[in-house]
Amino acid sequence: MNDKFDELTKNLAQSVTRRAVLKKFGIGLLGIALVAGTLSVTGAGGDQGGTAVTGHSDWTIVPAAIAPPFVFSGTDGNLYVRHLPLVGRITLAGVGVSIDGKISADFNGDLDGTYSGPVWAPVTLTAIVNGSNVVIFEGNALGTTVALVSKATIKLNGRGPYEGARLVLQLTEIGPGNTDTYTLKGTLTSGSGN
Repeated sequence: MNDKFDELTKNLAQSVTRRAVLKKFGIGLLGIALVAGTLSVTGAGGDQGGTAVTGHSDWTIVPAAIAPPFVFSGTDGNLYVRHLPLVGRITLAGVGVSIDGKISADFNGDLDGTYSGPVWAPVTLTAIVNGSNVVIFEGNALGTTVALVSKATIKLNGRGPYEGARLVLQLTEIGPGNTDTYTLKGTLTSGSGN
């Protein structure tokens, strides 16, 4: 009987110890997950709907230089814009999300005599993270311009601290007139498959 009691006590002690270790390990994993969540998509919490974000952007750092070699006339009378470099500031905010950085685009367009037509560009967002300038999102913009007032959808994939996140923005130029400032509205989602 004493042997069975000793065995039961020993098993109970091991069980309590295992639970304490698992509990500490689980808290450690939770801490790591929370830190990772803060770095990747703060506030989205893995929600498939994502986090709504709004903001502004411009081309104040490297403004549009509507001149050769970036712009040329076609034999059809249209203007063609190819690889026009643009760089500006961007701010985005939402619940638990705050991005303040730079937006860069390699702008292209096919414009008719009214300066209207399709526009597209590879787009990169950079920001200062832990004292270093890093790429946080990359993707493409696709839209239209009417009399040089542009609207586009920008679809970006997260990089660096936003790896695995997806950012989709609706860009609308503040017009009329070519102001080169834009309102942004969209969704930041986390995880793959979004």
